[in-house]
Amino acid sequence: MAWRRRQTARTTQSAEDWITREFACRGVVPPHCTPEALARALECERGIMIQFVPHVTDEPGVYGLVYRHEACGNIYSIVFRPTPNLALLRLILFHELAHLLFNHLRAEGGDGALRGYMVTDADDAEAEAFAVGAMQYSFSAEDPLPHTDTEADGVPSVFEQYLQRTAYWP
Repeated sequence: MAWRRRQTARTTQSAEDWITREFACRGVVPPHCTPEALARALECERGIMIQFVPHVTDEPGVYGLVYRHEACGNIYSIVFRPTPNLALLRLILFHELAHLLFNHLRAEGGDGALRGYMVTDADDAEAEAFAVGAMQYSFSAEDPLPHTDTEADGVPSVFEQYLQRTAYWP
């Protein structure tokens, strides 16, 4: 049991170091570790433009997608379903930014003016791990994580959705 605790603590610390390093090497430090700040840093670093585009829909659930504009190869749009839950919103945006950050956008698909991307499961897992850590880190120098009522927006949390998809949900 003691071995498991030591192993978990070491893994958690290295994950925290990874998140801190990704922000710090781009000059983004608390309390300015927001998706918008990371996007501006990536724009400067890569010579691209990143737009956040809310997409209102009646469909349940949360989502985000990265698109590259065909006519202007250096413009990326992150399309997402808006939510009043700040933590969930940051999680969605950090997840999509992670795909840009870690160069996951390889296999293209889509039509017309927008080019969508398919990512591997491993890439998606890496993006989700970064998003969870980045979301937590983004609140580290602010007030404690805002508590919003997830029932109010009618959307299950990311973790509840994962449990539902993997049949671990009762």
